[in-house]
Amino acid sequence: MDKRQIRTIFLFQFKLGRSAAGTARDINDAFGPGMTNQRTAQWWFKKFRPGDESLEDDERSGRPSAVDKEELRTSVEENPRTTLMDIGSRLNVSSSTVDTHMQEIGKSKEA
Repeated sequence: MDKRQIRTIFLFQFKLGRSAAGTARDINDAFGPGMTNQRTAQWWFKKFRPGDESLEDDERSGRPSAVDKEELRTSVEENPRTTLMDIGSRLNVSSSTVDTHMQEIGKSKEA
């Protein structure tokens, strides 16, 4: 079962006036433990309350986790002594994101 299907159940139960806790419990009883949790159901019920019935994820603030791998590779090759934090600042991502993507392109760097 994917997220959108679970969100549809949340909306259905919300429209029926059910509680978020009961909805989460029912979903886990019907589809198996760990399918959702009470906190997630509460978040979606809170979103539905003012009339927002969209089942899509909202835009989130914060830095992106995507990195142009060629730009990363070029940055590291131009200055091999640069830190993960410096690269992250230049690419507008976190140092942990830089580290993850560096491992993917076969580069390794100390923080």
